[in-house]
Amino acid sequence: MTWTLPTPWKVPREWVGERAFVLCTGESLKPQRAMIRELRGRIIAVKHAVHARPDADVLFLSGEGTAEVAQELIPKFTGKYVVVRGKSDSSVPDFVKRVTRTKDHTRLCDLPDHVAGRDSGTSSINLSHLFGATEIIVLGFDMVGGHFCKHPMQYPPESHFERHMEVLPAMAEDAKARGIRIVNCSPISRVTCFERRPLEDFL
Repeated sequence: MTWTLPTPWKVPREWVGERAFVLCTGESLKPQRAMIRELRGRIIAVKHAVHARPDADVLFLSGEGTAEVAQELIPKFTGKYVVVRGKSDSSVPDFVKRVTRTKDHTRLCDLPDHVAGRDSGTSSINLSHLFGATEIIVLGFDMVGGHFCKHPMQYPPESHFERHMEVLPAMAEDAKARGIRIVNCSPISRVTCFERRPLEDFL
């Protein structure tokens, strides 16, 4: 298979007014896996979270070594879209959709081929918004240390999380102003700017 970097894709408004779940890769995803199997609604699986829901609507890939991660994870995915962010890597399968990253990470981007966010989870929140979701439930968005399964950056440094989190309060306020509800159901998360609820509330 010849792999090239696809042209930017305009995200279709297929989820207007719906609930979307964003499955990130924090360790808190592991004890929630039984409940995650019961989720009904739109689902974005970030990278290795595809192990928890291979039938997610979207597999979202970004960061270093995208091609290698894609080769491992895409065969496990049975959903509709594989989406890669930006120029994470110069080679991805030719059926993969690509969005690019905006320079302003303090607000949700409305351009249909751009997402904000310094990390994959935040970019997936923006991707949910572009699809039209108005309630976005985030899981495994821990920002505390390791990942729930093998990951290219298993234990990121503290500076990594600090940089990712510093833009989140402004983005949370922007979402509220737009009438978009973002709920963090990650029980050990350090992210406090989004509404916190137990995952059981959404089963």
